[in-house]
Amino acid sequence: MAFYAACFAFSVALFVALAAAGHVYPLGDNSFLTNDLKYQYIDFFAWFRRVLLGEANLRYSFSQGLGMNTWGLYSYYLASPFNLLCVLFPADKLTLFVFAITALKLGCIHISSAWYVQKRFDLSKPAAFLLSLSFTFCSWTISNLCNPLWIDCLILLPICAFGCYELIREQNMVRLVIAIALNVMFCWYTAYINILFLCIFVLVEFVDYVAAEGFSWMLTLDRALRFAGAMMLGLLLSAWTFLPTILAMAKGGPVLALGPLLKTGLKSLIRGFIPGMWVNNGNTPQFYCGVIMMLLAISLLFNRKVSAKIRIATFVVTAVLIASSVLSPLEYIWCGMRVPNGFYSRTAFLLGFFTMWAAGYSLQVFEGQPKFRHVYRPAVVLPILTITAIELFINAHVMWNQLYAGYSEDANCTYVTTATNTITAIQDQDSASFYRIDRTTTRTDSAALNEGLALGYNQLSSYSSANNPQAIALLNSLGYSSAGEFSTRYAEPILAVDALLGVKYAIAEHSPAGYVTAKANQTDSASTVYENPNALSAGIAASSGVQNSTLEGKNPFEKQNDLYSKILGREVELYTKIEATNTENGENQKQWSVTVPAESIGYLYINKDATAGSYWPVTLTIDQRTITNEAWRFDNNIRQIADASDAPSQHTVSIGVAEGYTDMPQDNEPVFYALNLDVFQQIMNELKTNEFVPTVFKDGRIEGEYTAKYDGNLLLSVPYDEGWNITVNGTAAELTPAADKGLSSLNVQKGANRIVMTYKTPGALAGLAVSLATNVALVAAGLYARHKKSRR
Repeated sequence: MAFYAACFAFSVALFVALAAAGHVYPLGDNSFLTNDLKYQYIDFFAWFRRVLLGEANLRYSFSQGLGMNTWGLYSYYLASPFNLLCVLFPADKLTLFVFAITALKLGCIHISSAWYVQKRFDLSKPAAFLLSLSFTFCSWTISNLCNPLWIDCLILLPICAFGCYELIREQNMVRLVIAIALNVMFCWYTAYINILFLCIFVLVEFVDYVAAEGFSWMLTLDRALRFAGAMMLGLLLSAWTFLPTILAMAKGGPVLALGPLLKTGLKSLIRGFIPGMWVNNGNTPQFYCGVIMMLLAISLLFNRKVSAKIRIATFVVTAVLIASSVLSPLEYIWCGMRVPNGFYSRTAFLLGFFTMWAAGYSLQVFEGQPKFRHVYRPAVVLPILTITAIELFINAHVMWNQLYAGYSEDANCTYVTTATNTITAIQDQDSASFYRIDRTTTRTDSAALNEGLALGYNQLSSYSSANNPQAIALLNSLGYSSAGEFSTRYAEPILAVDALLGVKYAIAEHSPAGYVTAKANQTDSASTVYENPNALSAGIAASSGVQNSTLEGKNPFEKQNDLYSKILGREVELYTKIEATNTENGENQKQWSVTVPAESIGYLYINKDATAGSYWPVTLTIDQRTITNEAWRFDNNIRQIADASDAPSQHTVSIGVAEGYTDMPQDNEPVFYALNLDVFQQIMNELKTNEFVPTVFKDGRIEGEYTAKYDGNLLLSVPYDEGWNITVNGTAAELTPAADKGLSSLNVQKGANRIVMTYKTPGALAGLAVSLATNVALVAAGLYARHKKSRR
């Protein structure tokens, strides 16, 4: 135990030293929140803390993208047992919580990998310490500390690997079954990657076994069936979370096209094995895991005391793992048959682990030779360990200097305090059961927020891999972000859609057309709060045309016209196209003169060049207002040209090369439309005459009275989801999909309708039943085997 305690303490100390050297909070000014920790996890942790304290619902939330089943959010981002510690930290100290659990996770990786190489190869403690330290602080781990959901798999992978060894050698499946179940419970995404790797890795262990014991087809069949059985039992044990996760995450969403066959070039590939050469956001795979360990692994390929079959198997697996970070089709398979968005070389940790295995195998062979015994004298071991620790520290420090820069913890605390005060002021002023709030400002300039989850308010914005894809697709098609993106950002208020979806308050940097200044403004608020007097409630009477409808139109304005037409049951032209005069058309600049009609709000939207994708923005200038990155992922939004005035107004719009780019997509073209306020106001007045105003609208529950003027449909600004259980006047009812499943519809009868909606996670009860049945069956099988053995 003392050895493992030393492993844990050393890794934690090295991590703390890195923070001190990099001036990273809590040992410096740079916030530990970088990349997705800043954009996603910190708000998810705040939400999970609220769940554990009974302030939020684990099953469903309206705090993201109209509403979503949150089981996928939990099982993808938050299922790690380390996250339970968040309740021990105040809400304003969650950055410290993230730092603390990261230190704990690194210490546990060191323990589990040291235990593995000792058990698997019977290595000395210094050798086990060296290899496990190299694996713990490999480049992949250091570069992905901003994705804490992925780190747990490095703790469990060595245990799974030893389970494979026991299964092949001793026919013992217990450890592998339990480790697989824990993998799935803690994070199904990395569990999939680990399981796929184990299907390859177990073959190497089998080759090692038959090289010594001999091959037979019966042996092969027996071990294959045992391995398949272990995988299946692990999944069945974890069915209580796995089944609802599959149902929550299987709704679809944008499927990105495969990019170029090669993900990186030869130069970057080589750099990936060299310490200090990783480039943030570049195409350098994180293969480096300590020079000494890598040399030991390479030596296995040339050691003639090792079976040729093992050397061939090692070479093949190594080649496959390297190719998986180089070839797009292989990366696609490893990432769940989907193209990953960001964080290149997600599977490089597998090569790090296999390198540790190969190095351990080499040392096992060396330790069996008398001439190598002098290598383990302290005079030799201590300098090697010291050099390795220094080398790993320097590599990590270079990486941290790229990762932890440009965002201070003071700035983060100021932002959170201001946001909290602003939302609290709105909620104190407005006690209505339903309304939505959103904001155009973010922690940084480039990503959508999830702070509705953190602070407990309903918003449209969502930056998550576990949202409701139909809701996000609807929002993006209506002009909030690029069509096809997996998330959405409320970058600018859009009066007509905001009103329809119940966005009553917008926290914006510029005065949005159709809004009025709200009473909830704070003196210390970085942005002003505006109120939308036309915001509708949670439900409105709608024609049957909105059911199962597919929105039509080439751009968000036409799609809004189509949606409103289907709601009202007649053609309406909420927006009319504005003709613009092209006044300049150069290689790096395009300019238009636009006339906005009287009594209309002018808007534009940039239709992107098909070759521009999500990562080729332009600079957009509207009169004197400049948006530096427009038509870029979440910043491809409907933009306001001008507020309404009594007379037509003239405006100049231009697009040019974005900062950091040398040119711009030549086919990016804005379309210009005007929102006719008279038509809009007439429609709002009509819709407000028959609204559903719930008395209860909270996560997982909607309740209230609705008086219908006639038999028909009630359109709810809630995404369609099979998990809703509904009664109308005590009788069971069903939701109907509306607007491409981004909204939902409910049949109601003329007169009073008492509506109660409660959410139950699809698959939760069935999954729990499967897990319990599997547990009972395994316990029974174990007792029977023990009884049978005792009678012999």
